[in-house]
This record gives sequence, structure tokens and C-alpha cells, in this order.
Amino acid sequence: MATWMVHFRIAENLLKKGLLASEKEFVVGNIGPDCGLPDKKTGEFYPGKDVTHFKENNKISPRLFLNQYMQKETFDFTDPRLSFYLGCYLHLETDVEWSRLHTEKKKERVYQDILGTSEYTRLIKRDWYGADFVYLHEHKDSIFENVFQHITSFPDYLDIFPANQISKQIKRITEFYNGDSYEMVLDPDYRFDYLTPDEVSQFVQETTEKLVHILNTIFAEQRVWDKDKMLNR
Repeated sequence: MATWMVHFRIAENLLKKGLLASEKEFVVGNIGPDCGLPDKKTGEFYPGKDVTHFKENNKISPRLFLNQYMQKETFDFTDPRLSFYLGCYLHLETDVEWSRLHTEKKKERVYQDILGTSEYTRLIKRDWYGADFVYLHEHKDSIFENVFQHITSFPDYLDIFPANQISKQIKRITEFYNGDSYEMVLDPDYRFDYLTPDEVSQFVQETTEKLVHILNTIFAEQRVWDKDKMLNR
């Protein structure tokens, strides 16, 4: 699954391109499926990924979410609830792309050297989230800084979660990115062996374009974009 910051960056890109959506709700929707929270005793997430990521045959199915929450003949994407659902849907599409990237990265020698070891997840995710902190350090005006971290409460738009769980996860994500867990990646001598910030930026750009195509295909009959903004980009 892509990191939270990757989802924020893609959401910001789409809004800058003129996506007609309610900003706050769309941004939260882009981390909506990641609002499962770990049990303090077992460490297991509730609800599990099969539920939160709408899996079929152990694979993420964005279409399953689309059919369940967005079956209408016409949409007003500026409606807060629909903006949130649209963000959730694009989150799932992004995770499908991230899974493809991860599969390709596993073919590299550095990945082969740690596959199957107890350190695998810790090592690769240190780079994944490390790239997030590099991005935040270099972009003080990001949508995380200006919008997300200032949200103190949020409606329970997804019925798969217990009451107030989305709000709890917003607080948890904000505290994570405002913490200092990954300060070491800002050291110029830190080596991104498994995924570099540049590779993450390339993924964000390429996935943004794929999502634009998906939106134009699925919602071809809807007014999805602010045409004036689109013409200026």
C-alpha cells in the first residue's frame, strides 16, 4: 500500500489540475481506506485490509468500492460526501499501482538480498516513509501542511469503520508526520537503498496521469474538471 503522503501528493496534484471536488473531504478520502486502527493488545488492524481495501480474491478491487458507494447516474463532485468517496476510490486505484511498483522493485538485487528476512518490511518502509519526510522538509506549503493537519473532526462517511475512527486516524497521521521518527533521512549521508525520493516523485506524477485518464473514462458524461484550470496546465 502506498504511504499516506503519496496519497496526499496525488490528491493535491489532481486538485491543482482542476478536479471539481470539496478539498477537505477529498483529501481525507485519499487516506480513507487506511483508517483501520491497530488493536493495542494484538496489533491486528480493525477492520482488516480485506474490508478496508475492498479485496476480491486477495486483490484490491476499486470497482467493488465504486459499485457499492458511487452508483448514480449523475454526480455533483463538489458534494462533501461524494468528494470523500471519490478520494477513497482513487486511493484504491493508487494502491493497485503501488503494488505493481513494489512487485517490480522486488526483482532488484537489493530487494532479493533481504526478501524473506525479518528485516524486510522495516528496511523498505524506512525508505518509503523517509521519502515522505524529505518531501515535507522540502515542501512547506503542501496540502498536508495547509489542510490535513488542521482537521480536528470528520464525519463517519464510511460505514465499515466504528464511530469517530476516521477522526482518530486523522489525528494519528498528523502526529506521525509532525514527529521526528525519520529525522535521520534528512542527513545527506543517508542512503535510500530501496526506494529514493526521486522514484517516489516519478510514481506520484505517473499515477496522477493514470488517474486523470481513469476519471475521464469512468465519468465521461460528468463535469469532473474546472476547464479554466485544465487549460492553464
